Amino acid sequence: MPLLPVPVFAPGASTGRTPATLRTVLHRTSKDLRRRLTPRAPGAAVPHRTPAWRLWADLARGYLALALTLLPRPRPARTVTVFVASTDPLGARPGGPAPY
Repeated sequence: MPLLPVPVFAPGASTGRTPATLRTVLHRTSKDLRRRLTPRAPGAAVPHRTPAWRLWADLARGYLALALTLLPRPRPARTVTVFVASTDPLGARPGGPAPY
């Protein structure tokens, strides 16, 4: 069963996709070169490929996220809520009732 065409550093790659022999490398390289040098018809659709810089940036971002998980995080400040109850009812005023 052939391996799926997943880039080496893609998140879906379960193992490293490395060619087994020099013959395989030369065969794939020549096939790719032939495909690139073949003249295309005007208006033909070009398959979308992810640029190499984006793959490397995605890999770097993944390693950075992994490294940031190892850094100690500050703990949230502990707060204590204090309720104060007075003995006087809320409507009572010091010094007697309110003037009219």
